[in-house]
Amino acid sequence: MDRAERKRTLEKRLPNLLKKAREFAVLCDVPTSLLVYLPGKDQPVVWPSQEAALDVVRRYKEVGDLQRFKNNLDGAEFIRKMIDKAKAELCTVQRQTRDKEMNLLIDDFFAGRRRSFDDLSPEVFAALESTVEKKLRAVTARQQELLGGAVLPPLPTQLVQPPPLVMAPTFSSNLPPLPPALDASDVSGLTTTDELQAFFMNGDLP
Repeated sequence: MDRAERKRTLEKRLPNLLKKAREFAVLCDVPTSLLVYLPGKDQPVVWPSQEAALDVVRRYKEVGDLQRFKNNLDGAEFIRKMIDKAKAELCTVQRQTRDKEMNLLIDDFFAGRRRSFDDLSPEVFAALESTVEKKLRAVTARQQELLGGAVLPPLPTQLVQPPPLVMAPTFSSNLPPLPPALDASDVSGLTTTDELQAFFMNGDLP
């Protein structure tokens, strides 16, 4: 960029810079001053006034060096903070990746693509168990929310076997077998009412 282009850019951006400084001072209600030296000019552009600018500079000089430079970082401190930040971001990515892996294992199990988890390492199995427990707690909390805060019984740790079926008792009968079908007009040989009553009373037929 040549000098003429730089000058045109400065003349275009300087009013915007002054406007931003004024907005910052008004909106944030803080002492603000702007000092810009233009190329080829002996006197700087000062906003809002030289008195206000001198006051801001005086307040800055009154602050001790320790207070002014306490937030300044040297090279080693800056690098250490960058390393700590990168470690935190790495931990976040690793946790998100592990959660996705656990969800894939659970999906494979319910889809029938995995029959067991015996091939998993102890670390992966512990992470999977933690993920399942977290999902169960989330489901329980959602159920309680839908039921209006009602306390639900804890989830069973093992399958509950149903009680065995009880067969109805059978009754034996000493009644004689039914006679073969007879003609309606032939009533000989049929047990009479008195004989049936005697059977129920004494247990035998005459």
